[in-house]
Amino acid sequence: MDPVDPRDIKPDPRMLGKRILFVGVNDNRKDYIWEIIDRLGAETYAVGNLPTEDMERKVKKYIYYDFSQHSQDQHHAEAIVKLVKAQLGDVDGSICFWDADIPLAALVTARLGKPGISYAGALAAMSKTLTLEALTSSDQDHGKGSEAVKYASRCFTIESAADVKKCVEKIGLPAVLKTEFGAGAMGVKLVHSLQEAVDHFNRIQVLHDEHKDRSYILGGNYKRSCVLMEYLEGSEHCVDLALYHGELVCAFVSDKGPPIPPNVFKTVITMPSLLPDEKLEPVITAAFECCKALGLSHGVFDVDIMLTKSGPKLIEINPRMGGYCQREFILQCYNVDLVHLSCMIACNIRPHFALLDGSSESGEKFAVLPSRASRVSLSSVGEEFVLTESAMHAVPSNHSHMVGMYVFPWRHGKALKTTATPEILQRLHDDGELFFICYDHQVREYDHEIPFCSVAVKAESFVKARDKMVAICQRIGLEADDVSLEELLDYFKTDDVA
Repeated sequence: MDPVDPRDIKPDPRMLGKRILFVGVNDNRKDYIWEIIDRLGAETYAVGNLPTEDMERKVKKYIYYDFSQHSQDQHHAEAIVKLVKAQLGDVDGSICFWDADIPLAALVTARLGKPGISYAGALAAMSKTLTLEALTSSDQDHGKGSEAVKYASRCFTIESAADVKKCVEKIGLPAVLKTEFGAGAMGVKLVHSLQEAVDHFNRIQVLHDEHKDRSYILGGNYKRSCVLMEYLEGSEHCVDLALYHGELVCAFVSDKGPPIPPNVFKTVITMPSLLPDEKLEPVITAAFECCKALGLSHGVFDVDIMLTKSGPKLIEINPRMGGYCQREFILQCYNVDLVHLSCMIACNIRPHFALLDGSSESGEKFAVLPSRASRVSLSSVGEEFVLTESAMHAVPSNHSHMVGMYVFPWRHGKALKTTATPEILQRLHDDGELFFICYDHQVREYDHEIPFCSVAVKAESFVKARDKMVAICQRIGLEADDVSLEELLDYFKTDDVA
C-alpha cells in the first residue's frame, strides 16, 4: 500500500502526454506507481508476464509476454521490442522498478534507443561478484576502477556447500553470507562458524524450493549461488541518488540503526542524515563513484554504504529507486518523489536543483548536491524540466525529520496479532498519528530477514521525532522482547553516528 495518497499528486507540465514503457510488472504491492504517473499526466504502458486481466485496468496498454527464463533475455528483448513497435509505436522512456527484470529492461531500453543503464551495468549491480569486479577493474579507458577500488570489500562465490570452507578460510569469521543475485535482504545472515555458514547456505537452497512465489527476491531467476563477504563494522547509510547522463543531480542520505544478530537488516532509520558534513560528503562521493564504476550513469539508484574507521565501503547497489520506506522518507523530508524523478530521467528530462540562500535554522540538511550539503529548490533552466507549484518542491514548508522502525514478524509477532495489528496501524495512519508503510499482503511467520512493514513519524527535529516514535510504540505495545525501541534509537547520536 502507498502511504502517500496518489490523489495528492498534481500534474507536471513536462510529463504531460509522455509515453512511459514499464518492462516487467510485479504484484499489486507497487500499484501506487500506476496512479502516480497517471496523476502526473503521463501515459503508462507495460509488458510483463502477469495475467492480462490483472493489468489491463491499471495501464493504458498491457502486452503479455512470458520472460520468466532470464537466461534468454537477449531473445526476450528482441521479441519485446518488436511487440512494442507494432502495438505502441514510439515511447518517450523505458523503465523498471522490479529487481529481477532490470537487466532485461536495460536491453529493451537500449534497443528502443532510449537513455538508461547498460545491460552490463544492470547485471553488475545485481551480482555481488560482478560488483566487486567492477570496483577493482583497471579499465582506465572507461574510467572504471581508478577511484572506486577503495570502496570494495572482499567476497567470494559459493556454488555448493563444498565451497563454503574454502571461502571461510579466505574471508575469516564472522562473515556475511548472502545470495549472489538476491534483493531485499532475504537470505542474508551474519555467520560465526563454518557449520553455521554451511547450514545457512543449505537453508537458502531450501528457501528457493519452498517459496517459489518469492524466488525473485533470492535471485533464483538467475542463479542459486551465494557469496561470503567480509564483515564490515561501522554505521550504515542509504544513499538514493539521481544521475543524468553521468552527472550527479541530487542525493538523499538516511542513517540506519543497529541490526539484531544474526540478521543484518537494520532495525531503525532516520532522515535527514545526522552525519556531520565532513563524514556525509565522503559517503555521497562513494555512492556516486561506485555507480560510475558499474556503468550506472542515467537513472535513480539506491546505494548502501558502511562508514568504517577506514572510510566508506560499499555494501551493495540497487539499480533502481530505493525500496522499503526510502521513497516515503524522501517525499516527507524533501517533497521529492522518487517515482516522479525516475520517470522524468527515463524520459530524458533533466531535473534542475537550484540552491536557496541560507541554511536550515536547525542545521538539518535538506538535499545534497555534489560536494555540498544544502537546502534546494527545483527550478527551470532554459527549456529544461521545471518543477512548478503544481508539481513538487524540494524544500518543505516546515523543516521535517523522519524516524522509523522496521517491524519484523519474529520480533513483533505478538503485537501484530493483538495491540498493533495491520488494521490498527492503518487506522493510526489514516488519523495522521504515524506512517504505516506495508511491504506485504500478509504477516509471514517465516521471514526472519525482511520486515512486514515500517512505522514512522515526522517532526521538526530528530529529537522530537524520536520521542514521538517511542511514545506511540509504547502506547500500542509495538515493542520487542530483545531490545527496546528507545535503546535502538539511542544509536543515533549526532556526535558518534559513525
